[in-house]
Amino acid sequence: MGSSTYAPRRIAEIVAGICDGDPDDRITLHELLDLFEVRAFGFLVLVFALPNGIPAPIAPGLSAILGAPLLLLSGQMVLGFDHPWFPKSWLRRSFRRADVARMLRPAIPRLQKVEKYLKPRLERIAGWRARRLIGAIVLWNAILLSLPIPFGNLIPAWAIILAALGQIERDGMLVLSSLVVSVLATGWVGLLVFGGLEIIRKLLGM
Repeated sequence: MGSSTYAPRRIAEIVAGICDGDPDDRITLHELLDLFEVRAFGFLVLVFALPNGIPAPIAPGLSAILGAPLLLLSGQMVLGFDHPWFPKSWLRRSFRRADVARMLRPAIPRLQKVEKYLKPRLERIAGWRARRLIGAIVLWNAILLSLPIPFGNLIPAWAIILAALGQIERDGMLVLSSLVVSVLATGWVGLLVFGGLEIIRKLLGM
């Protein structure tokens, strides 16, 4: 009699499940927490970062919720929380499935390609015990992401996406990659800030 092992659902499959269904249905943050279960931290970080990493049309009002949850989630990871915590008003807030799908569906083909190469490795820097490290990576890049700098979102978003994928699949190579991308993101945002200040200085004749 053959034995069977439990295989967690793939990342792209779960994201597709969020997008599929009646477009007029409403999705709440509470429902996402139930869907993601023990991998809630990684999946929620991924969901909030994907629209910035893979730009797509965002419905009015949805873009405003992307930055604050990343800061809240990453702060909780740094502090060692076992489960994500949100204010009750956030948990009850709902959005049309069609609007959520418009943000997330463009990422599905890319996720399907990436997850072919994901596997548990270097788990000491990617497993549950490493959530403080991963939380620090996400927190720093979420701060960069929240700055109102044109063209400054993409690289920090990808640092967050790589860190989230690394935690979900316990892939330490992705966590290391997210550290490298974080350095690039910091340099890129710094270049944009100082470049912008220099342009302003010249325009003002200072």
